[in-house]
Amino acid sequence: MTYNNSYYKPGSGFGLSIGSRWTRAIMILIIVNVSVFVVQLLFSTISPQWDGVSPGIDIDDMIPQLILGPDRFTTIFWLYRPLAIGKLWLWQFVTYMFLHSVSSPWHIIFNMLVLWMFGSEVERAMGTSKFLTMYFSAGIFAGIFCCLFTPDSPIIGASGAIFAVEVAFAMFFPNTTVVFFIFPIKAKYLVMIFAGITVISCIMPSSGNTAYFAHLGGLIYGFLFIRYESRCSGFLLSWQKQQQEKEYKKEENIKRQVDVLLDKVNLGGMKSLTRRERNFLRSASKRYRKTRDK
Repeated sequence: MTYNNSYYKPGSGFGLSIGSRWTRAIMILIIVNVSVFVVQLLFSTISPQWDGVSPGIDIDDMIPQLILGPDRFTTIFWLYRPLAIGKLWLWQFVTYMFLHSVSSPWHIIFNMLVLWMFGSEVERAMGTSKFLTMYFSAGIFAGIFCCLFTPDSPIIGASGAIFAVEVAFAMFFPNTTVVFFIFPIKAKYLVMIFAGITVISCIMPSSGNTAYFAHLGGLIYGFLFIRYESRCSGFLLSWQKQQQEKEYKKEENIKRQVDVLLDKVNLGGMKSLTRRERNFLRSASKRYRKTRDK
């Protein structure tokens, strides 16, 4: 796939280019993915367990093999629900995104190519911090989504997060021309095609190893993130502001009450205070010391 980004070059006409200048986050993500893939190759070469677990075996019979898995490195870092949830290996919801199939190099090649092509423009549009938030949260959501519908299948690959990036690109630059193999097509239509294929693949049973539900989860999350993230951020900022105002009013109220009690002490001494008033002064004093020490 190639694309011509007419959003940044209005009136430039149709043209072909592969990707664009790398942004820092995209470069780091690709380097980390490729580095992890090299480590996987090393482990798959030296591990006698690489043949893995055959499909169709009863879960109880698989337990001894699951401890080792295809190899120790993959077992620790792929996403497999009996381990991620059953053994609370929660890091797998993040680390699985950096693993790819060593038996099919096209898995990582295609994922990194798509990330390179679309990711930089999306990162520029969103900003690095927000882009990385979307990327990793989309990957986590895609993993959870896949675990719900295919709980007995291990998951590897960055596809869920990358599908979210594709959706984001299509929403930011819907009329950008993308050349899919040799066919020019607008980004919004290409993503619609991908979404249709993904939904059909999820509905129809398949004997392949592709995690279509992770793809679907990434598509859904990417759409929701781009559409509603700004509203959620605005709501959170508004809520934080309200909480700060409440805290400020509370502090002012405490200060006024303390001033009244101190005036009372000046006139009649500590004996003029009730037990409740003395306790209030002690609590206010402790609260003031904690605030001052922060």
